[in-house]
Amino acid sequence: MKKSICLILALYISGCIASIVPAPARKEGMVVTNYLAPKQTGEKIFVKEAMGGSTLQIPNDNFTEAVKESLLRSKAFSALSTNWGDDWGLEIEIRNVDQAMFEFFDLTVTTETKYTLSLKDKKVYTTYIRESGTATTGDSFSGVARLRIATEKSAQANVKKFIAELSNQKLY
Repeated sequence: MKKSICLILALYISGCIASIVPAPARKEGMVVTNYLAPKQTGEKIFVKEAMGGSTLQIPNDNFTEAVKESLLRSKAFSALSTNWGDDWGLEIEIRNVDQAMFEFFDLTVTTETKYTLSLKDKKVYTTYIRESGTATTGDSFSGVARLRIATEKSAQANVKKFIAELSNQKLY
């Protein structure tokens, strides 16, 4: 009986800690590694630093780097550009990250992002994407780690959907 109470208390505390001290999403967990774009959108792309992220949820720099790497890995673009306006450009706004405040086992996070794609400094495509990610005790027993993993899965799903949408657009 005491062991059961201790286990329940430990689960409760790990879930509460996740809502108090969130761990920020890491780039590695947000990179899309298992998707190839059906067609290449362009040669080079310049990706501006994301805006709207939180250092406690999805840091702008981590998300920006994850998007860059995902665009290259998916073959949506073949290289990164060093100058805005030379070729393709991407602006990213993290509009909302809805992190579950407390659950014992599964944690689900939803990320809303606005992507604006430009070609030679002319806006050609804007989309709003809302995707969720869930982490279970199979991912981690720690509530803090589960929250981070769910956030990373949500961000990764968001980027993957953006890349998939790009392939279906007639942009020029």
